[in-house]
Amino acid sequence: MKNMILISALLISVTMYSQEDKVGVSGKNEIKVNGLNTILGFPEISYERILNDESGLGFSIGFSADDSIDYKFGVTPYYRFYFGKKRAAGMFLESSFSLFSAESDKNKNENLFGGGFGIGIGGKFLTNNGWIGELVVGAGRNFINDDGLDDAYPRIGISLGKRF
Repeated sequence: MKNMILISALLISVTMYSQEDKVGVSGKNEIKVNGLNTILGFPEISYERILNDESGLGFSIGFSADDSIDYKFGVTPYYRFYFGKKRAAGMFLESSFSLFSAESDKNKNENLFGGGFGIGIGGKFLTNNGWIGELVVGAGRNFINDDGLDDAYPRIGISLGKRF
């Protein structure tokens, strides 16, 4: 009887330990599509490399699919610091640098390049299968051609993607 109890306890502990090992996603790469910007006429795709449990480094590339949008093209490298319980997930703070092409405020037929630094805040939701839902909101200050372009630029998104 003692042997049966000992074997049962051993099997239960091994089973519980092995289940804990399977929880979470071990990938370090993410691809995401910004659904909000796509609906607004500025499709954007992002790649992020997970550096450790609390940080990631990535970039976003977007372009205008609608002539009524002032922004024509943008590249935004970013760094994120995460505060969640899961690896590189949960609430995050973001710092970014953006280079973009936009219509001039003074001459709508002229495209100018702008660029600057920005900050944002958001949340990343991660499933056990590696699917991602992400919200981000922020803004940046334009330091290039700020006499012909807006002084600030937006950073918004509702993205879906996959960690692998």
